[in-house]
Amino acid sequence: MEGKNGPEMGSSFKTDFVNQTVEKTPFTTTPAKDFFAKWCEINDSIVPQFISREEWEQRGILGILEKNDQQKQTLFLPSDLHLWEMIDVIKTVDHDTLVNSPEKRDERADKIKKLGQTFEKAGLYLSEYLPNFKENNDGSKQIVQNLANEFYQYGLSLQHKEQVTSKTPKDSNLSLEDKTKMDEWFLGKDIYQKRISRLGKNPTKEQLEETRKTTLQSYFKALSKEGYKTDGKKPWETKIGPIQHLQDNTKRQIIKVIETPEAEMKTAIYRRGVEKLVTEMKSYVLSEQTRLYDVLGIGQLKQELKEVKNTNDITQISAKELEIAKKIQKAVSSFPYEKYSNNPSEMIKNRFINCVGSSILGGGLLDKVGIKYLHMDLIKHSATVLITSDKRVYLQDFTPGVCDINYEEITSNMLEGNIDLNNLTNIPDSGINIVFKNWTDGDKQLRANLFNSEIGLQSHILNNTGFVLTNLGRNEEALEAYKQAIIVDSKEAAPYNGLGNVLSDLGRNEEALEAYKQAISVDQKWGFPYNGLGNVLTNLGRNEEALEAYKQAIIVDSKEAAPYNGLGNVLTNLGRNEEALEAFETFIKLWKGNEYHLNRAKKEIEKLKQK
Repeated sequence: MEGKNGPEMGSSFKTDFVNQTVEKTPFTTTPAKDFFAKWCEINDSIVPQFISREEWEQRGILGILEKNDQQKQTLFLPSDLHLWEMIDVIKTVDHDTLVNSPEKRDERADKIKKLGQTFEKAGLYLSEYLPNFKENNDGSKQIVQNLANEFYQYGLSLQHKEQVTSKTPKDSNLSLEDKTKMDEWFLGKDIYQKRISRLGKNPTKEQLEETRKTTLQSYFKALSKEGYKTDGKKPWETKIGPIQHLQDNTKRQIIKVIETPEAEMKTAIYRRGVEKLVTEMKSYVLSEQTRLYDVLGIGQLKQELKEVKNTNDITQISAKELEIAKKIQKAVSSFPYEKYSNNPSEMIKNRFINCVGSSILGGGLLDKVGIKYLHMDLIKHSATVLITSDKRVYLQDFTPGVCDINYEEITSNMLEGNIDLNNLTNIPDSGINIVFKNWTDGDKQLRANLFNSEIGLQSHILNNTGFVLTNLGRNEEALEAYKQAIIVDSKEAAPYNGLGNVLSDLGRNEEALEAYKQAISVDQKWGFPYNGLGNVLTNLGRNEEALEAYKQAIIVDSKEAAPYNGLGNVLTNLGRNEEALEAFETFIKLWKGNEYHLNRAKKEIEKLKQK
């Protein structure tokens, strides 16, 4: 199978990236430091200061966080901070942030410690089954050997908080429970369960062991093969063979899990911002000195819900949860709306909020009371869904003045496909996609992604921050913001599109192409990435492909102006002047942006009319 440029052969699975990811130091570059400082500013109360390794070690754990003259906290970090050292930073920040919630202080640090144990066991697991792999030319045994050593060493490094280079022992002493967890970790729980179900209801230990050996050999033999990918028929398509898909997915998942400490460190800063917002946001209705937290009587509401829960009456408990949620929603939606007001520090200062900001504030207040909810990520909008104890699900939008169907119950028969709404409290970090049958967004079915709030909302802020930094011309920092948004939520198209825009501005066209393609693969019904792809292809002189991209952008959203402008430019390049003239005229009718692009299109029309 060949694309426009013929087949592009891949290679067998290389493990070099594991060590490179493990040994990365995220704060060595100026843009990375600047973005982290911006992230701290967004969430307020912490100011990072990068110091030498020697000074940091002299300060010790107790010197990581200190009060400064501005009544904030200075967070001291070395520029060469490694992933395995971040657990102490996370723990220090969380202990200071969650002073009134001692039961939550060590949650994230314990998560990193458990991750270390998992990596250690993964190394031991692979090492134990290494003898089952024959010495041959397919390279599978070497892949297993390399991963066993890398996983084992990183696991110990996370636990000891310093780099460990010990070789993996041959005897693992892993229990049957440990091995089962490793089976699920490597294959994914669903795939593993499907394989085991083929053995019947009560498989023997021998059957399980034989299945484990066979599965591992098949998996790593496939990894060791040569994969391939090729351009698809459309310029936004990439045809990837099953082996290449397996390799790419495996690499992506390994990198994501290794980088967990970095993501958790930034989440610790975000969590601090949310805590500050929820406890310090002043009421908009009453005096500027009156906290919303006190106006709502969050402590009293929490106690009331606790008393109802003691009855064990699910109906009463759910009714109380719904009552409290509506009270919080009414108070949060009373704040004035401002388009880009989603940063905790700015909301506290100005008392303006947008959809993302209102979801953070409203959701944070629900957390304080102990009511469950999820973030609902829609195109160009953020909302939440409330989940009561009777497992009913309600649309819950805290945004000022936009939702006239708040607290309408969402049922399975309202959604496309087979969505189990009874299990929403256990959704994976990757979230789930839902499509409403009868609710629409304009002339299209309403689609949304549901996430645990900390993931979805954090990704939104990161993406919005990338947008703001791009507009300020701070492209290198914007790259960091978009990359972090993708790490937090890889199923959201907007950060890939933003990444493509910045890479295009920086002249890194081939990287921009890949970013736009990724955005389209995540959401094929969003027009912006097609337009961005068309722009880059035009820059590269690939006019026919650009033409296809612009046309697809228009098919997806015919009311968006920008693709018509790109279409006019590329049609002009191709000498199709009459069509170009029509495209520019349509652009002018639809364009609602700045005068620069409007005037430029008018000049193009004048040139075309003179030909």
